[in-house]
Amino acid sequence: METTYRLLSRDGTTITDPGAAHEETLLDAVDQLSAGVERVDAFTWLSGWATADAVQQMMQRLLAKEDDATSIAEMVDCLDELPAIPQALRRGAWEIFRGRFEPRCENDWMRAQALRGALVVAQDDPVLLRRLQAYLLDVATDDDGAYLRHVAKVSGAILRRYPDDDFRALLMRLTNVVAAADEAAYALGLDRLQDGLQARTHAELATALTAAQGWFRRSLEMSEERSDAALHAICTSVLIDVQARGLHAELILDLTKLRRAAITYWAYAQDRHSPTSWLGVSSRERFHWLSMATRLAVISQTVAKDVWLHAATVIEEELLAIFFAGERIFSLPDARGMELLGRQALIQSLTRRRYFLQALDQWLVENAASDVAKNVGQLRASVQQSLGEALHRSPFDESTGGRLVDYLKQSGLDDATAAMTAAQIDASVDRNQTVSPLWSALMEQLSSCPDYKRNQPRSLLEFMCLLVLRFLEFRANAGRNTDPSSEYVFRRGANLPVEHDLQLDFLRFLAMADAPSFRAEARDIGGGRADIAIEYRGVKTIVEVKKDDEVPSNAALAARYAGQATGYLTTGVRFAFLLVLDLTDRNGHQPHLSEQISVERKMPEGSELEHHIVVARVQAKRKTPHQLR
Repeated sequence: METTYRLLSRDGTTITDPGAAHEETLLDAVDQLSAGVERVDAFTWLSGWATADAVQQMMQRLLAKEDDATSIAEMVDCLDELPAIPQALRRGAWEIFRGRFEPRCENDWMRAQALRGALVVAQDDPVLLRRLQAYLLDVATDDDGAYLRHVAKVSGAILRRYPDDDFRALLMRLTNVVAAADEAAYALGLDRLQDGLQARTHAELATALTAAQGWFRRSLEMSEERSDAALHAICTSVLIDVQARGLHAELILDLTKLRRAAITYWAYAQDRHSPTSWLGVSSRERFHWLSMATRLAVISQTVAKDVWLHAATVIEEELLAIFFAGERIFSLPDARGMELLGRQALIQSLTRRRYFLQALDQWLVENAASDVAKNVGQLRASVQQSLGEALHRSPFDESTGGRLVDYLKQSGLDDATAAMTAAQIDASVDRNQTVSPLWSALMEQLSSCPDYKRNQPRSLLEFMCLLVLRFLEFRANAGRNTDPSSEYVFRRGANLPVEHDLQLDFLRFLAMADAPSFRAEARDIGGGRADIAIEYRGVKTIVEVKKDDEVPSNAALAARYAGQATGYLTTGVRFAFLLVLDLTDRNGHQPHLSEQISVERKMPEGSELEHHIVVARVQAKRKTPHQLR
C-alpha cells in the first residue's frame, strides 16, 4: 500500500499510527468509510499494524461491513500476503467468512471468496482447518454449481497437503457436477501425481502416472479449454513414454508440444496467491513437472550424440538434474518416484556408449574439487555398475527371480502359478538373447507407427515380433531328425511345398508358444478371409501367408503382397505380418536370419494412412550343411 494513504478521524485529524490510536477513534474513522475501494484501501493500510489488538478489531469490522464480493476478494489477498496472521484476527475472520460461505442464499461469488478466505486463515490453524474440512465433506452436490467449483479447488488444495480418502471421495462426487467436474478431475490428477512423486517401485509409478494422465484428460474433456490440465496431460504423457521406452529420439516431438502448452498456460495464468498459500502450490508444482518432462526430452537428444562438445555443461546442468531430480527439479528431499524414472532412463542411455563413461571420468579428473564432484561420482558409479551387470551378470539370477515371484503374487497370482510363470520367464532368457538385437532393430523401425505409442497395440507388436523371430530361428536351425515337420523346407524337385505347409507349421508353433489368441482362416475381416487372425486385449491384426518362387528382397515381397495384408486392416490398427515361403533356388543355401525379416511400409491406394508390415520369409529348397558346396 502506498505510504500516502491517510485514515482520517471524525474530526478530520490524520491517524498516522493506528497501532497506538484509541479504539474508539479507529472505530469512528472506519465507520465513515464508503463501501468498496475506500474500505479495501483502509484494510490494506491497517494490515501493516496487524499485531495491534485495536487494528485487528478494525480489520474484522471492515470485513464484516463489506458486502461487495470483489472487495472481499482483495481483502483476502491482503490477508494472504501477511507474514503471519495473529490468532485473534484469524479466529474473528474465520467466523465472518463462515457466515458468508455457509448460507446457500448468499451470492455464489461472495461465497466463493469467503471460502477462499476461510482457507487462508485456516491453513496454519489445526482447529480451524478441521472445521473447514468437516464443512467441505458435508457439502451437498445439489448446491450452486459455480460455488461447488470453488469447493473442488479448495478441497484439492487441502488434499495435496493432507492426503485423505474422504476428500478423494468428495472430489469424485464433484466430477458428476457439470460446473465443477473439470476442477474436481484436475485436483484428482494432481493427487495421483503426488503418488507418483513418492512412488517406491516402477509399478507404483506407472500406475500413478497413468491414473493422473486419465484425470487430466478427463478435465480437458469436461472444460472448453483448460490450459493447466493440457500442460499436465502432455507432461504425464512424456513421463509415461520415458518410463516405458527410455530416452529415445522421438521425444524431440514432445518438446515442441511442451513448449506450446507452457506458452498457452502462462499467457492466461492468473496466479495471484502468495508463496505460502496452499492454493498457489499447484502452480509451483506445475513448473516442476514441466521442467522434469522438458529436461527428459532435451537430454534424449544429448544422449543420441556420439560426442558432447560441451561435456562439462552437459554433465553439470543436464545429467545431474535428472539423476538428482528430487533436489534439483522438485526441491524436495524425497521425490523417489521421479528419481526412479529419471535414473533408469538416464543410466540405460549412458550405458549404450563407452564414450559417456569416459566423459564422466574426464570430468572427475578435471573437477575433483568441485562442489558437485560427489554427485558426478555417484552418477558415474551407477553407470559403471550397470555396464558391469550387462557384461558379467546373468540377466536372471536368484534375486531377480525372487522379486518377480513376489511381484506376480502381489498381482493376484497364487504361489504355484507365480513360481511357474517366473520359471518360464527364466527359461526364456537364453532363447530371447539370441534374437534380441534383431528384435530391437524391428522395434526401432516400428516406433514410427502411430499405434506403437498405445500400450496394448505396442504389447501385441512386441510379442508377435518376438514369436516370429523365434519361429524363423527355430526353422533355420532345426533338422529333420529333430523335427520331422521341418521336412517341407528341404524338399527339392517336383514335389515342392505350398503356402499351406508354412501356415500349418506356424500355427503349430503359435499353439506351443503361449501366443495371443489366434484363428486360422478367419472370416469377415475386411470383407474377406484372413490366413491367421491375431487378437490381444481387444487389439486385432492378421498374418498373411504366401509363397513365392522369385524373391529378390523383402521390399519386393511387400510390393507384391502388402496390399492384400492392408486390405484386412480397415477398422483397427495399421500394422500386420506377412509370412512368405521362399521357393527361390539358392542352391540349397538360406540367408542369414537378419536378412529374412524387416519392416516395410505400404500406403493403400486412395488412402493417406501409412501401414507398417513386418515381412518375414522362410527359405525352402534347402540342403543340409554337409551337402552344400
